[in-house]
Amino acid sequence: MKKNYPLGIVAIVIGVLWLLSNLNLFSFSIAHVLTYSVKKLWPLFLIGFGATILLDKRSFLKPIIWLLIFASLFAYGILSANPTFNF
Repeated sequence: MKKNYPLGIVAIVIGVLWLLSNLNLFSFSIAHVLTYSVKKLWPLFLIGFGATILLDKRSFLKPIIWLLIFASLFAYGILSANPTFNF
C-alpha cells in the first residue's frame, strides 16, 4: 500500500464535500469542520498516534485507523453545523 493513500482519500472526501456545498446540496463550512471538531475531538489524534506506534511497520491497519479518525472529525463537524440534519 502506498504511503500517501490515506491522505489521498481524505483530500478526495474534502473535495467532494466542498463541491456539494458549492452546489448548495447541503451546508458545509470547511472552517467550522476543521476548527470546531478538532477543538472537541483532539484526543483522537493521540489515540491515532498511539495506535500507529504500537502497530507493526507494515500493518494495513494504520491507514484504516487514520481514515476513521478523519472521517469522524468531518462527520462530527458536519453534523454539528447542521443540528436539524436528518438521515
